[in-house]
Amino acid sequence: MLNKTMTYTEFLDEAPMSGFLWLLLVGVLIAQILDGMDYQSTAYALPLLIRQFHLSSVQAGTISSASNIGLLVGAFVFSILSDRLGRRPIFMWIIGTYAFGTFLSAIAPNYATMLVARGIAGFGIGAEFPIAFALLAEYSPVRYRHIFIPLGPACYSAGWIVAALLSLWLIPSFGWRSIYWVGVLPALMIVYVRQFLPESVRFLMLRGRVEEAGRVARAIADRVGLRDVELVPPTASSSPGTGQAQRALILRTSLPGMVALSLVYFFYFIQSFGINSWLPTIFVRQGYTLVRSFTYVLIITAFTPIAQLLGAWLQDWVNRKYALLLTTSLGAVFFILFGLSFQLRSPIGLTVAFQSLQSLLGGGVIAVLYTLGTELFPTSVRSLGMGIVTAFGRIGAIIGPFALGVFLFFGTAISHIVYFFTIPLVIASLLGLFLIQVDPRRKSLERIT
Repeated sequence: MLNKTMTYTEFLDEAPMSGFLWLLLVGVLIAQILDGMDYQSTAYALPLLIRQFHLSSVQAGTISSASNIGLLVGAFVFSILSDRLGRRPIFMWIIGTYAFGTFLSAIAPNYATMLVARGIAGFGIGAEFPIAFALLAEYSPVRYRHIFIPLGPACYSAGWIVAALLSLWLIPSFGWRSIYWVGVLPALMIVYVRQFLPESVRFLMLRGRVEEAGRVARAIADRVGLRDVELVPPTASSSPGTGQAQRALILRTSLPGMVALSLVYFFYFIQSFGINSWLPTIFVRQGYTLVRSFTYVLIITAFTPIAQLLGAWLQDWVNRKYALLLTTSLGAVFFILFGLSFQLRSPIGLTVAFQSLQSLLGGGVIAVLYTLGTELFPTSVRSLGMGIVTAFGRIGAIIGPFALGVFLFFGTAISHIVYFFTIPLVIASLLGLFLIQVDPRRKSLERIT
């Protein structure tokens, strides 16, 4: 039961589920699906790219790394602009950016153009994560935040499945360029953002646009039939400040969480992106056909969205850092078994089963990481904080595919590569356990920060 008089943020924290929240959630989730589809398309195009452009393993790994360089720069640059100019206008810019990069990928005549194209696409995709999740967190009711935020990476993972299904259908018949032509579709999301997505109420208040924030909050309340609830601006003590003392407080409260999450992201992304960007090629190098290799990867990635939902459920029952420890530890165990299956030349069904379990039980770490990323930073630096920690993750995502390509270039056994890539998982789990010192479950964003 809502109070008769509430501040704008109190109303957002306690708001009932409404058509507006569904529209916001579905829009962000569709963007995540398209992002995941575009990013993972390169993994399926890679075997034919290697053949057409006569690439070495190191060059092939550099294509995946180029996407992650763009992801790194985009996450940082656009996040700064989002905290200064607003979530809504920057969201439109990033959608156009990665749609253009995907178009350029589809027409790339050579290896050098492909590197540039994937860097541009990554530039947009990298920014979409921190900005979309900041917007979603700032509108999520407290009781739903642990569900809303993980749905983002779950849909991003679903985009990997869409990429796999489309690749099975398109690439064998129409070539690798076809998968990128489909990836131009995200440009249509600009229309949705422009027409239906309001600016964040918390951002508007931070910038002193209190009347505009009140109009947005009032419109949401009216749409759910709460016309009798009086909405008032926060008091001076609870509204964001911009003075020297406030900036010092922001630095003090944000820096420990920023360091902790940056390190966890970095080590986890080394393993995750290093393996996933090469997984179809790894199966091809083991002698399986392109279609069978794509099918195996499709089975493995199909478990990832379920993993995000498991992670969302788990992090509401235990402290986020223990959920992080459990998911990364289980992921490490089954990843080692995945490598062992290559070493012992186990039946392919067992190999796929081990990596599928790694995706199912270990993939939930992303749900926890992104939820924490939206919770540990104040509104004034939320996009920037998420952009910085995501950028550190992208450094790991750059190192991972490139390092794996180097291992393959020197003929390292797949099993030994897997064992080596298990180390970052273990490091990530330990860092999360010892460095994250807050339990943000079911607390308002203002109370957490």
